[in-house]
Amino acid sequence: MWALGSLGSIALACVAGLALMLNVVFNEVFNSARLGAVVAIILALHLLRFPRVVFTREAILYALFLAYMFVEMLWTSDTLLALNTLVPASNFVLILILYGSLMAFHDQRAVLVGSLFGFLLGAATYTAIAGFPFAYPAEFSYNAIAAMYLFGLFVSLLLASHGRLTAVYIAIATGVVLHIMATTSIKTNLGVLFGIMAVGVVYFRYLAHALRRNVVIVLVLIGGLIFAMTTNEGLVETVRRGADRVSLGIEVLQAREDIAGYSSFELRSTWQRDGLVAWAENPLFGYGVEAFRSKYGITSHATFIDLLYNSGLIGFALFYGVLISVMLRLYRASESVGQGERATILATIVCYVFITLSGNIHYSSFLAVFIAISASILSRSTHRQELHSTAT
Repeated sequence: MWALGSLGSIALACVAGLALMLNVVFNEVFNSARLGAVVAIILALHLLRFPRVVFTREAILYALFLAYMFVEMLWTSDTLLALNTLVPASNFVLILILYGSLMAFHDQRAVLVGSLFGFLLGAATYTAIAGFPFAYPAEFSYNAIAAMYLFGLFVSLLLASHGRLTAVYIAIATGVVLHIMATTSIKTNLGVLFGIMAVGVVYFRYLAHALRRNVVIVLVLIGGLIFAMTTNEGLVETVRRGADRVSLGIEVLQAREDIAGYSSFELRSTWQRDGLVAWAENPLFGYGVEAFRSKYGITSHATFIDLLYNSGLIGFALFYGVLISVMLRLYRASESVGQGERATILATIVCYVFITLSGNIHYSSFLAVFIAISASILSRSTHRQELHSTAT
């Protein structure tokens, strides 16, 4: 039975997770500004119970990145367009503080359970409204939808590694993977694949042991998936389409040029070359917030190019410093952090790093949640003192 305090923690995390999902599902109505307001309210409710918040070094680095972007406004040409980055980036800091504080002062498992509930409510809402994955909406933002399912996969795998209700969480994770595949988002699907490969190399013994220990669960899930797919033609078509897109993505990476069915590789390569050439002329400070989009009418579809062009080496170093900080925590993590948790964090950060090569995620709310949760888990025991030393 959950204690009353844990139920309150679940409720706060559930609302936070649901808000993140609704920001994607109802983006035009529940925009980034409204998301920021909800996150601030949840943070205030946390402060009523624990009058302290946590600033991890990741939060400090990103806050410096945000501060630098506000300095960039001095030479930003399109200040209105800049809000496309500044508002979600401000949310990013709030989410880092909120989830860092929830994980530090509340029961961590309760926070993860609440976040998963919020994810499931949001995913169910999206399925009820749009019909996905049984049908494709008319205007389908597959990368954004894939990002929210990646959030669900991360949380469900962390809970599965705790050893309680493992079968339930593995079943949820399996269903989420199928949803990610169904989105046809090449970058997210390949990111998940590369993350699994990284875990297979670094944590081979753990992965093999986990598979043997849960072989019955895996076989039951495979049987259930086969039954579901053989009785639903729409689901079969959705999964097939997703698998075809993953195969196409692998072919594009191998060919390094446009191929039949995908004609954007060379265009994206052109954007990246142009971005790097222009960056070399102003390498330190950049041209201002959303400068690349202002000039070309579109982003470069690569986080590192947009950061170098817009914010120069300063912004690039600050943002990627956040990811490197998590990697350092993972490398230094003590044995009190379970191998399942470490494997999940490794797979997810590999996935996100890959996504940065072909997508703009430096202000993604889901990335902020991943960073905050991972930093807190990896700070357990020896690094816990560092996390609490920054509490105010």
